[in-house]
Amino acid sequence: RSCEAMKTRQEQQQYYSNFSPEEGEANPSTMKVDDLLGRKQQAAAKAKGKKGGVSNSRSADDESTSQMSSLSDSTDEGSSVGDENSEDLERFERALRQKHTKACKAMANGVYDIALQEFESILSDLLSKYGEKHERVGAALHNVAIANLRAGSLDDAMDAIEEAIKIRSRSLGRSHPKVADSLVELGIILLSMEEHADSLKVFERALKLRRTEHGDMYTQEDIDDSNLKIAKVLNNMGCVNFEQNNLGAAKKNFDEATTLQKAVFRSVFNFSCGYDTSSPGILTMASTMCNMGYVAIEQGDFSEAIKIFKVSLQIQQAVLGPGNKLVQSSLDNLGYSHTMMNQYDKAFKIYEEVWDTQKMSSDTTDEKILTIKKIVICSVRLEQWDSAFKHLEILEDAQSAVDDESRDIYLTRKMMGEVNYQILKLPSLSDQTNRAVGFALCMGETDEDVDLEEWVIGKPENTSKMSGHRVTHA
Repeated sequence: RSCEAMKTRQEQQQYYSNFSPEEGEANPSTMKVDDLLGRKQQAAAKAKGKKGGVSNSRSADDESTSQMSSLSDSTDEGSSVGDENSEDLERFERALRQKHTKACKAMANGVYDIALQEFESILSDLLSKYGEKHERVGAALHNVAIANLRAGSLDDAMDAIEEAIKIRSRSLGRSHPKVADSLVELGIILLSMEEHADSLKVFERALKLRRTEHGDMYTQEDIDDSNLKIAKVLNNMGCVNFEQNNLGAAKKNFDEATTLQKAVFRSVFNFSCGYDTSSPGILTMASTMCNMGYVAIEQGDFSEAIKIFKVSLQIQQAVLGPGNKLVQSSLDNLGYSHTMMNQYDKAFKIYEEVWDTQKMSSDTTDEKILTIKKIVICSVRLEQWDSAFKHLEILEDAQSAVDDESRDIYLTRKMMGEVNYQILKLPSLSDQTNRAVGFALCMGETDEDVDLEEWVIGKPENTSKMSGHRVTHA
């Protein structure tokens, strides 16, 4: 697709002014559905004799986690599917399912170019068969948008999701739940582009649709499903406010979201942590709770952060296992919160747990070095000198492999001397430790107190976790 100049910021703001709660759909513009397809898919669509022509506007500028929406299996009343040969239709649907399965496997393995190729192929097939106004084409565009979002192609994701919203609004109605699905993904894309005001406006529109939909639910299963959808939007609004440092508003959003989620997942008691950890969406609740923990850390409420991360960790560890990155991140935040409460004994155990998993993992050397430093700091604070020295040796080896002349390794070796001095002045001399460094080295000019001025456990770099929708067949 040829590159075009971006619209001005004024035009972008005008676009999103149409997403007020009273309005349902963006203004039309000049983008074609075919412009969103790869060249191969465009050629295939043209060869079949049909070409999409729906226009669309370019708007203003993701665990995390954004998921795909479904393509409806229904067809328009005016379509000629009922007159087609049933075998041809069956072959067509089977081919779509094969492509969809391949795309989902590629997405799960992070091979986004293959996933995008398959989703674009599905879009081309549906566009050729049903034309550009059909709801299945809108749903296919939704999936193309999310594949681009996962791949980091935010402009392409924006183009596709805007077109999806337009087609779904026209074919299903502006208040249809699938329109809300696409609005949620649009909000996630905008947040990824750091367009916070526009993102919040879109999420507010999606929340209004979700709550309207909730009023039509009667069975408990449908009510629970609706509450989880509302909670996802509230979580995403909290993410926008968190990124803008509006911590009070973010806390309110996350609190409301987790209240809805807890009411659903408490329905089946699980002896391991009190929640039904086999339920779909339970990890979404754990992510929302992590977001609440991030707010508590930013507000300096470390006792509250500890409570929150303990519960979220129970869920994450039960579902994901100890080595998962989300588990490691939650442990890191929990450890940091304990250090800020001067609870170094508890922090030490947590960082040891992280290290036990990390030392045999494929984590980068820098990540491992950071964890070992935290263990050293806790050991020194607790005056556990043997533990401190043992981990300093591990730290020295890791740093030597990176840069044997760096300032970091100088600080490590200086700390080794100071720690060994503490060991030597005790009645029970550690012969093994003394031999490792050398008596003469340790008894040189060394202050009695260990200098921790440049040994500080920093606040984890947290990014709030957003929630999208699940991928289903086109």
